[in-house]
Amino acid sequence: MKKYKKKVVGIIAEYNPFHNGHIYQINWIKKHIPNAYIIVAMSNKYTQRGEITCASYYQRKKIAKAYGVNKVIKLNDKDVIQAAHIFAQAGVNLLNKHKIDYLVFGSETNNVELFVKIARTIKENNELYHKLIRQYMKKGANSFPKASNLAIKELLNEDIQMPNDILGLEYIKTIIDNDFNITPISIQRTIAFHSNDVLDEFASATKLREMLKQNQDISQYSPMKIKYNKKRDIAYTYAKFASYVKRTTAKKIAQFKLIDEGIENLFKKQVLLNNNYVDFIEACVSKRYTRSRIQRCYLNVLLRIKK
Repeated sequence: MKKYKKKVVGIIAEYNPFHNGHIYQINWIKKHIPNAYIIVAMSNKYTQRGEITCASYYQRKKIAKAYGVNKVIKLNDKDVIQAAHIFAQAGVNLLNKHKIDYLVFGSETNNVELFVKIARTIKENNELYHKLIRQYMKKGANSFPKASNLAIKELLNEDIQMPNDILGLEYIKTIIDNDFNITPISIQRTIAFHSNDVLDEFASATKLREMLKQNQDISQYSPMKIKYNKKRDIAYTYAKFASYVKRTTAKKIAQFKLIDEGIENLFKKQVLLNNNYVDFIEACVSKRYTRSRIQRCYLNVLLRIKK
């Protein structure tokens, strides 16, 4: 395996919760980039999927540093509760200010060369790429991620659909678009992003959050000593959200970030038909609006984050 020079290494993470897969990543960096100085740009209270983190920023920062991270810097919540490309831009831009040399991330396909090729092609054909996205969104009522993938397929005959591949590509697009002097390095993920499967001592953060909710022991998969806290469960904010949406005009709701394409009217309608968070989100999800998009919209309204 190739050895890298002593450099500053950046990671963009949520650690929701911090688990053995993250420890594996940190140890991999220390092995292949000896004496690396590791900086993590980490989400604060909320996640990119529009949820509340299962542990505080301080708890996650403390455990990360205990396992070898040198510095943790906080991502702005307003940048975190956004689509993948905005989240990625915020993370890479923040780490670039800290003069990182490498950006290390997990990926399903683990093909940095492919991501670089796609990113360069998009940069060289930026107008056509965005034109194709608009066409695919209009043509099949596709979501933005789906339309983006279809545009990439048309331009390069490549298929990028897995969550960490999408984020990895967005990281590299930001690096290339801004000519940052950052070398991207991918590590093969051991467990799928939202998988409910476990593999030896590895389990996805999604699986661990579900285990916490069921009051199950996660110590085999994570060193974090935390328990389920309903105050950190987004579902318990629904009464407050519903009350606000019911008494607020669609026009005013449309002033919040990510609320467009009629989502304000969708929210006004579904809040009258559903009395809990899970049912509300499910009712709003469609081919055009992904679950993550709806959850982020929900949180932007709940927090009154304006455009």
